[in-house]
Amino acid sequence: MRAVLSWGACMLLLGLGAVLSGCTVGPDHIAPTPAVAAAWSSPQDQAERRKSLVNWWRRFKDPALDELIEEAGAGNTDVAQAVARLRQARETTTQTNAALYPSVDASASATRSRTFAGATTGTDNSLGSSYVASNSFAVGFDASWELDIFGGKRRDLERAIASADADVADLADTLLSTQGDVASYYVQLRGYQARVALARQTVALREDSLALARAKAQAGTGTGLDAVQAQAELESARATIPPLEQGAREVELRLAVLIGQTPAAVRTRLAPVRPVPSLAGGVNPEPPVTVLARRPDIRAAERRIAAATANIGVAEADRLPAVSLAGSVGLNSSRLSGVTKLSSNVWSLGPTVDMPIFDAGRRAAVVRERAAVREELIASWRGKVNAAVEEVEKALTDLDRERAHEAALRRTVAAYADSASLAMVVYRAGRGDYVNVVTAQRSLASAQDTLVQSQVSLDRSAIALFKALGGGWGERRSNAGTPLASLPPGPEQ
Repeated sequence: MRAVLSWGACMLLLGLGAVLSGCTVGPDHIAPTPAVAAAWSSPQDQAERRKSLVNWWRRFKDPALDELIEEAGAGNTDVAQAVARLRQARETTTQTNAALYPSVDASASATRSRTFAGATTGTDNSLGSSYVASNSFAVGFDASWELDIFGGKRRDLERAIASADADVADLADTLLSTQGDVASYYVQLRGYQARVALARQTVALREDSLALARAKAQAGTGTGLDAVQAQAELESARATIPPLEQGAREVELRLAVLIGQTPAAVRTRLAPVRPVPSLAGGVNPEPPVTVLARRPDIRAAERRIAAATANIGVAEADRLPAVSLAGSVGLNSSRLSGVTKLSSNVWSLGPTVDMPIFDAGRRAAVVRERAAVREELIASWRGKVNAAVEEVEKALTDLDRERAHEAALRRTVAAYADSASLAMVVYRAGRGDYVNVVTAQRSLASAQDTLVQSQVSLDRSAIALFKALGGGWGERRSNAGTPLASLPPGPEQ
């Protein structure tokens, strides 16, 4: 229902609007507090000094990894989409903020018209028609303003800012996930390269063993069976190389997608074999509450709760009267020179009130619906908190157990290396069976390969822990060299 009020009532309503301008309907957002333990239960490096997680990948001391992660920030398509979504959210915030202010438009027109003035009779009694030409010149301004008496527009601005906040956190989360994936695939590639190198060393060792077995058979100090078995071991070692090379190619393809470059370019850059990087130092995580506050996915979930809370206020305000003020002022004349005279001014001013009376419960249902949306988002936030705690606890345990596993494998490799060396010495001296050589060499090759895989798993466990801890986003939201730094500041920052 729309009503146009008298001038006195309008002034009274405007005065009331000014008094109520600080009134904002709907609930205020209160950030939920995570119910978590004071400390982590999984093993951790208590003696390690806590370090900043900004640029956490630099702890691996690998320049090639540093370059790949930097390029992923600029070339990854998921990151580019997140940046575009954030830009959209910021422009939406600007539009929403503009609704709080009056809008003013200017116009100008010039019109020439001819109208029929009636029939005329000439001196010779002939009949004719008379026309009158006229000009009209106008310049004017139109203004309109919907007063935010009950704070619905302010709540809408709160919603827009909270949504932009969430998009900032989403961008940080996408960036962190991309960085973790690049680091994880990079160490996998170095692992495949190391395993291929070990397999080729094993092939060379098997070739030496085959030559020795054949020589001993020809000299009568060995058997033909030893040579046949050595040949079989050689072919078996050769067969392990193609699957490892295929695995390396697949990882290169995945890295190429992540950083937005061609597979050929990635293969060329990473062709020089480098050892599997190792983490410099340990990781001493901060308490759970601090970690959860830093994680961008938790921050995004909390900001969406804030947006949903503000949206309830928008719906509440929609149930109340809306007051709009519209006016125009201008100059209108039949002569161009008259447009500049104040005597030709025209103006109008008047408020309008829109008052909901009956909608069969629709607006009330909208309020209840948005309240239910908020409840859903709170439950989602709690689920993300629980999942985040689980991720950190699992990553801490995995890192601790893999360290113990890797240390044991190093001892195993050393023991098998001694065994293989001794077995070959005894066989060369003619005092042992070739089967002992085969067994020792096979065990050594297997242990070396498993050790490399453990080193890769150890690195990936550390990477998973850095991701679970939220990276360094909460410590410095605009990390240098990332899309976050390249964006202009928004209302949420």
